Amino acid sequence: MSAEAADRVAAVISSRPSTPLQTSWFEFLLDGSLLENHLQKSNPDPLPVQLIIQFLEQASKPSVNEQNQVQPPADNRRNRTLKLLALKVAAHMKWDLEVLEKGLTIPVLNMLLNELLCVSKVPPGVKHVDLDLSTLPPTTAMAVIIYNRWAIRTIVLSSFPEKQTKPGPHQMNMWVLIVQQEKEMTENILTVLKEQAADSISVLEGALRLKKDFYVHTLRTLDLLAADAAANGETESSTAGLRISADELHCQVGRAQRNIF
Repeated sequence: MSAEAADRVAAVISSRPSTPLQTSWFEFLLDGSLLENHLQKSNPDPLPVQLIIQFLEQASKPSVNEQNQVQPPADNRRNRTLKLLALKVAAHMKWDLEVLEKGLTIPVLNMLLNELLCVSKVPPGVKHVDLDLSTLPPTTAMAVIIYNRWAIRTIVLSSFPEKQTKPGPHQMNMWVLIVQQEKEMTENILTVLKEQAADSISVLEGALRLKKDFYVHTLRTLDLLAADAAANGETESSTAGLRISADELHCQVGRAQRNIF
């Protein structure tokens, strides 16, 4: 190729608009400020719900020990950080269940909300119906309410048939396997939710009797939880997080109850 032709090719390439590369999930592990900057973009790529899926998918991957035996996902700093990142994305979305349900499968959303219960210090092994919401820290009580709202909504939404997207021929075998695994997980989760439906309704009825504001975790309060020493109890105070007024809470809970009756 002549020098003149090479110059013309270079000019054409440089004149084309460059397409920014999609940010990979592991980059958010390396740069603590990247997530907030990414979520502030007008058209982030990946989208927030896609990030939640990627973070939780990586955090839930089984590990393999020295004997080449498959083990449950490790409880290490990497996986805890990935789960926290997923929660922070949901916090950015203001825990909007309608939006989350559209972008996440039942197993993924179940994992996300169970992680919310965990970081919100909901007592493990205690039925939610046995908790006194009025005495719990505001973010703890709100986590319980969000989970049980989702439980009722999921039971109702699962009663409607869902249209499946068909893959191309080259994707068929893997797609069938993934769909089957997800279907089994979904059915198991729905069985548990339906068994606990009466308790979930009681929890929501109890929430309707409360006449005070609550608070739900934000990116900042989740950051404080990640730095235990820095939190100094702030995340359990009566004004930490995003304020949910009593009226707004009653509207959210009321909609969930109307869905079931």
